[in-house]
Formats: sequence, C-alpha cells, structure tokens
Amino acid sequence: RYQNRPRSLVEMLRLSVEKWPTQEAVVEVGGERLTFRSFWDRAARTAGGLRALGIQPGDRVAIRLGNGADWCVAFFAIQMAGAVAVPVNTRFTDSEVEYVVKDSGSKYAFLPGQPLPEGDSLVVENLEQKDVAAIFYTSGTTGFPKGAMTTHEGFLSNIETCRRVSLLPFEGNTRTLVSVPLFHVTGCNSQFLVACEGG
Repeated sequence: RYQNRPRSLVEMLRLSVEKWPTQEAVVEVGGERLTFRSFWDRAARTAGGLRALGIQPGDRVAIRLGNGADWCVAFFAIQMAGAVAVPVNTRFTDSEVEYVVKDSGSKYAFLPGQPLPEGDSLVVENLEQKDVAAIFYTSGTTGFPKGAMTTHEGFLSNIETCRRVSLLPFEGNTRTLVSVPLFHVTGCNSQFLVACEGG
C-alpha cells in the first residue's frame, strides 16, 4: 500500500483545487473549459442537485453520458454526494443498459441531452479510503456484464502507480487527451483521475 495518500477522491481533488484554482482541469474539445475551481464548484452544485433528488451516501448513480465535461462533473458530483458512480458503456444495447442499471441498484441516471441536476453546494467530508467509489461493469462478452467495485483507495493507488511509471512531470503543466471512453477504467482511472491529481 502507498503511504500518505488522500483519504478519498474528493480530498484529492480539493488539494488540486487549492494548488491550481485558475488552471484548466477539464477541457472538452469544442465545448467547455473548466478551471479546477469552476470544476469543483459545478460538481458540488450537481452533488446538491443529487441530494435534492433523494440520493444519499452509498446510493448507486449511473452515468450514461458520452465523453465530455458533463461526464467528469457527474463523476465527481457522485463522489461529493457520498454516492457510488456506475459508469455505463455507451455502446451497450438498451437491454444491456437496463441490466446494468437494475443490477447495480442505481437510483438515478445521468442521461444524454438532459441538464445535470443542480442544487445548493454539497461536499460530503467523511469519505474514507475503504469506501466504494464506483462500480465498473465488464463488457459482457461471455455472459451478463459483471460489476467490479472500486474503493477510493483502489483509485488512489492506481493514480500513484500511473504517476510513478509515466515519467511525466505532474506539476500542473501536463495535459492528456482522453481519446478512450471515460466509462472504461483506462479513460477514467488511468487518464482522467491521474490528470486531476497531476494538475
């Protein structure tokens, strides 16, 4: 286990916001450009919107969005609400999507073409490394898709491993193009989240 890691993904992002508040965190090609501060604020308002819809800590929330700023905001809003993200493969058939949403017990789904819910800013402060942060489903090529739970510690360990093996200077001046799906562990865990901590 790595030592001296943040307690959660939320704490990790907060540290990045404190280091680089005006630096760009998420840039959608042809779309939004969010600084770390605006990214945090938007995610916190979306977390408040989730709470207003009845989402409680530990609840599952599906993300059925394609790559973009809204996907990134939704993912961290779920964390800030203390809930569990369920990224859904955008290439799934309707029946596969229905299976994943039902199997995961998702109580809400972020859907394409719909605005993200908005409410008073909310950031749950008591998340721990052992808490489940997301459930990623397999492609289901050999049967029904299966959900793999990932804890905050699992995410944070993966981020640290990526930092150590990449040889890139993670000091707020490195950019990564996420050209693979964010619903997949490569796009989310090994690119998006690494960039969130690396500035």
